[in-house]
Amino acid sequence: MRVAIGLLLILCSGSVLFGQAKNNTQPLIIQGRITNCPEKELELRLLDNNGKYYFDTINLDEDGNFYLKTFKVQKPQIASIGKHNIQVQNVFIAPGYNLTITGDGSDGPTLFRTKKIVGAGAESNKYNILLDSILFIRKDTTKWYDTNDGDLLSYLDRSQKLKDSIANIVFEKTSNRDKYLGYFGTLVRLENKLKKLYMLLLHVNSKDYSYEKTVSFVNNNFDKKILNNIYHETYFHSTYYKGLIGGEWLNYLLNLDYKKDSSLRKQKGYNLKKVKDTYKGKVQEYVLFRRIESEIINEVESIEGLNEYKSLFEPYISTFTNNSFKESIASTFTAKEAELIRTQIGKPAPNFTLQSNLGNSHSLKDFKGKVVYLDLWASWCGPCREETPSFKLLYDKYKNDNRIAFIGIAVHNGINEWKKALEIDKPEWLQLFDKDETVWKAYVANWIPKFILIDKQGNIVNFDAPRPSDGKKLEELLKQEMAK
Repeated sequence: MRVAIGLLLILCSGSVLFGQAKNNTQPLIIQGRITNCPEKELELRLLDNNGKYYFDTINLDEDGNFYLKTFKVQKPQIASIGKHNIQVQNVFIAPGYNLTITGDGSDGPTLFRTKKIVGAGAESNKYNILLDSILFIRKDTTKWYDTNDGDLLSYLDRSQKLKDSIANIVFEKTSNRDKYLGYFGTLVRLENKLKKLYMLLLHVNSKDYSYEKTVSFVNNNFDKKILNNIYHETYFHSTYYKGLIGGEWLNYLLNLDYKKDSSLRKQKGYNLKKVKDTYKGKVQEYVLFRRIESEIINEVESIEGLNEYKSLFEPYISTFTNNSFKESIASTFTAKEAELIRTQIGKPAPNFTLQSNLGNSHSLKDFKGKVVYLDLWASWCGPCREETPSFKLLYDKYKNDNRIAFIGIAVHNGINEWKKALEIDKPEWLQLFDKDETVWKAYVANWIPKFILIDKQGNIVNFDAPRPSDGKKLEELLKQEMAK
């Protein structure tokens, strides 16, 4: 089996297979035209050595033409280009590549169907172009994430055969025009394996299987060479691996422990202890770093909590040999503290001025003297839109009460998709569009739906207010503030 041999060679001689991934002074050029594009700028999303994303901006003219020449790309990698719902995913980029990308950006599905990539580097990129075109034609609607064992394995087998056949077509040759063809061929085969592992883990992590069945299902249906070397540093060449090893793989290990001892779920910091006790080498340090940063950003809700987490994380941070990890965590702590101070209960809510779907401009300060209930949502967010029926009932009850204002704000969203969602959901309360992501950043919308309650003086009452579906709990809070 060619794939199995390739994976074994990765473990034995990663420096040979990935030897081309060295610094290079050649620029990356990305140009082309996306017609009917609702965005005036797109982002080239890149990954640094710490596993953190950074961006390069691609400006589009009125006709959708663009040109970017950048020296930021120092090694071959898989990137994405886009903003909001306009996305060109899984683009193979490298120093010296000169890619011309075209497509119709009327909406996400249309761009997915019409995109083309030519130029230097197009040979490697032919893999995803072919795969996407076949997936579009097949329109496979299998809900692999919500199925039984047999159907999942059947789906994964079909998917693997398709990807392997395309990889053989694209990468089983040599090329004078694309010196990274072999590199991306090896990377694609590895990532396809890892994506299968992700689906298997997601499946067992969502089921109430016994410890024994959970382990046997994964071990019997995945490549044992990878499982036995899961912490091998060579895998770091895969962006997908970095997400998997600190995400669903860790969840898998934790769930196995919880099956043996459910009390571990309540042990604060047990996930970090698990990484420290189980993971190895640079993989261990990287995952600890990423988990610590994630918890600072997403779990800390108060200054007191921030100090508690600092004490919890210190024993792990002190063992880091990578100084950039330490500096990044210190910076994240500082930013989180500033955010908490800015959004404390009783502090003035950050002002904003946004356009409505009717073309009118509205500022938060215009509503001073009224209680304001903000709904931060997006068209692509299922849980957000599931609140709409309950929100309609709430609005109907208070729409003639001048003491309160209801405002929906679409964050991190494409304008066309936002308008389509409004046509479908038909909310009657004020709807604003966060075009420049000012509200998303100012109100720390790291997750949505997010509901915020502001008092008549413009101060924050609740930064994580009850949802409309919470019914009486929300109404009691609204009545309390309106009565003041």
